[in-house]
Amino acid sequence: MIIKSINITEGFFNRKIKFQDGINLIFSKKNSCGKTTLLRFLLYSLGYNIPNTKNIKFELCEVETIINTEYLGDITLNRSSKNSISANINGEEYTYILPSELNKLHSIIYHTDNNNLLDNILGTIYVDQEKGWTLLNRGIVIGSLRFNIEDLIRGLSNIDCDSLIAKESQLARELNKYKQMFSVSQYQKSIETEAGVLFSEDYDERLETNIQELTIQKNILKKEINRVSNTIKKNKQFKKYIEEMKILIKAPNGDTIPVTSDNIVGFDDNTNYLVSKHKMLVAELSTLLNEIEKLEFQRKYDEEQVAFLESETLTQSFDRKISTLQLSAPSIQSEIKRLEKELKNIRKEISNKTRSNTEVIDSLYTNVNKYLTELKVNDDKKIDFTYLFTSNLKELSGAVLHKTVFAFKLAYILEVEKALKIKLPIILDSPSGKEVDQSNVQLMMDILKRDFSANQIIIASIFTYKFDSSNIITINNKLIENMVDL
Repeated sequence: MIIKSINITEGFFNRKIKFQDGINLIFSKKNSCGKTTLLRFLLYSLGYNIPNTKNIKFELCEVETIINTEYLGDITLNRSSKNSISANINGEEYTYILPSELNKLHSIIYHTDNNNLLDNILGTIYVDQEKGWTLLNRGIVIGSLRFNIEDLIRGLSNIDCDSLIAKESQLARELNKYKQMFSVSQYQKSIETEAGVLFSEDYDERLETNIQELTIQKNILKKEINRVSNTIKKNKQFKKYIEEMKILIKAPNGDTIPVTSDNIVGFDDNTNYLVSKHKMLVAELSTLLNEIEKLEFQRKYDEEQVAFLESETLTQSFDRKISTLQLSAPSIQSEIKRLEKELKNIRKEISNKTRSNTEVIDSLYTNVNKYLTELKVNDDKKIDFTYLFTSNLKELSGAVLHKTVFAFKLAYILEVEKALKIKLPIILDSPSGKEVDQSNVQLMMDILKRDFSANQIIIASIFTYKFDSSNIITINNKLIENMVDL
């Protein structure tokens, strides 16, 4: 992949910059002129969520970048907002929503749909001036974009650990909650020690609970009263209906008798029962309403007292509520130990699967040692392969860390290129660190010239380096200085 050009428009100002296939040096005689901004514009134009620099807000600019890919030829990328990017591919226009469809775009550019690779390519090819030269194998590349060697190796090896990683994430969240619960239980214990006795259950909460329970009973009684009332009403309607029908029945002796509510057996008794039940329910409801009214009056009184006296501070209220929680520190500790053990086993399983492809790891290990030796970091003593995954950077500092990061990056690039069968651009911001002398920097440049001559290399620096042929992009005062032709 080659970045051919970038065209940046900010209001009435515009600058178009062309890049060559080989070495490109973004140069200025002093700092803070726009070298880093230009590099970030390149990344922004590829769809990445890149933080603004001091003087330019990227989302207020329009950026057009033309790249050449091994499989699809030239692709023109246009970005005028942080939320979307359009790509012209072989005459067809496509729009991608960012950041959700970033990997969809990058799968076309880098010719792979492996998300583990796509998520870590930026951390492989780009070294930021602020944190990049301390990013060895995991951490922040720039902004919110991260790099992780384990993810990269799984991508290079086509190892699927998604279900294990999801379970690890779930266990980690649950463990964190239990640890917070344990902290609360310890705080609760300190409250008890200070107060001499644990606070009793909050009176206001009990009062509210009683009101809610009585309100439920009230609603049930009202429904029952309505049901009985409707039944009584229907009985009266039935009585009237019977009388209007003037129904006659024939007795055993042959007499004809008219049917009325008076001669229907049990009709009046049933009606009287319903009326009595209705009276009882109404009386019960009345008693219940009186109880609710008393409790609500008490609640209102308590609220007025608290508001008037303002006797309880926020911390006192917090302590009182914390004291009512039913927390068992031993039970919580037991659950923490169980989760820690389970999490440790899951992480071990992920690590074992990640490191199962010895071919990729051996190749990384070989190339890292090769470049460390050439950069005079390990004094011909090879590092152990587990050092690829180290989290201990305390022993590295200054020039040693700077050169170690460089060696790791080059090894990553070689492996990614082998997997994707493409050439990647290498983008370096300020390779001459504060503690790195020019002789060490020249060692780094010599490796690039020798082993990465087929790659496009873009370097931003206030220094010039010894290259046979390089495209020098000079920034004088600021990046965008030219007015747009209208």
